[in-house]
Amino acid sequence: MALTSKSYEARDLSDFTEMVYERGWTDGLPVFPPTDDKVIAMIDYLGRDPGEIVGVVPPGEGIATIEKIAINAVMAGCKPEYMPIVVTAVEAMLDPAFELLRVQATTAGPAPLCIISGPVVRKLGFNYGAGAFTGTGHRPNATIGRAIRLILWNIGYGRPGQMSQATMGHPGRYAYLIAERPPDDGNPWEELHVTNGLRPEDSAVSMFPVVTHDQIAPAFGTQTFENSVYVIADSICHLGNFRAASQKLLVLNPQAAKLLNDAGWTKAKFAELLAARCVRPVRDVKRTGGLSLTYKTHWTKVADAENDDALVPAVVGPRGLQILVSGGWGSASSQSIWLNSVHGEMVTRKIE
Repeated sequence: MALTSKSYEARDLSDFTEMVYERGWTDGLPVFPPTDDKVIAMIDYLGRDPGEIVGVVPPGEGIATIEKIAINAVMAGCKPEYMPIVVTAVEAMLDPAFELLRVQATTAGPAPLCIISGPVVRKLGFNYGAGAFTGTGHRPNATIGRAIRLILWNIGYGRPGQMSQATMGHPGRYAYLIAERPPDDGNPWEELHVTNGLRPEDSAVSMFPVVTHDQIAPAFGTQTFENSVYVIADSICHLGNFRAASQKLLVLNPQAAKLLNDAGWTKAKFAELLAARCVRPVRDVKRTGGLSLTYKTHWTKVADAENDDALVPAVVGPRGLQILVSGGWGSASSQSIWLNSVHGEMVTRKIE
């Protein structure tokens, strides 16, 4: 196989490390040398032409070929069998619905979250238990998340202070990946990819542009159901991120999901209940100053801005609030996570 990318010579690993920093090939964390044999192994496993163009990655409009994606996957420490997932993640982010240009360049500085669901979770050994949002020693979680970041950095040139105008940035931009609990290990509800139109036997990547990552304690089972729902809705509806009815993702631990399921709540019914509760009056939302009018679902477009008593929804549409089951078995406080999108929306793709 003939690779077409420019080659560089390094005397040893130390020399390579210094070269990486000097040439700006990393956002600060060390990376592995993308030697020819490693890159070729990635492409061979995938079985696609190294010159095949997957797409153009904004904001720098770099050409994401299979070869370039493989190089960044090697630098991240991926195994060849991770390559189909990395490519699928790139394809998902390039879907117009994801709005990658704005995700990469906006001042909000969101981080694309990669969500893995389906049989591949067990097949490749993803962590979906305690510490699910971190690698916790699990190679696929950390390296696939890292590969996505390096692709956005090296091919898309989404670099803060240059083409990215992130004011604060997001810690998830180093690596941001979570795997869903399988149905036979604590997940009583349909999996995320099934909710989004795929079959249970499929494996999938869902990419979600996250600006807010907030751990909450709804305490399911230790207080009233109404109080638990109130806590979640109040967390989602805080004014710090209430300028639009943006898509939300609620990540429940398996204990919370089991309690809800045992009480007769399906995922769809519970999402519908929360969506109905997640509203604030116009008089409150006006305090945000009315910024970010470019949102398709800015609050002035989903409520009567002249009526202070009108209710502004935090989410709109049947896919406005997504629910994922992951993480360890919680304490009595039932730690869970809610995530807020910015600009774009979740895109789910089957892993071929």
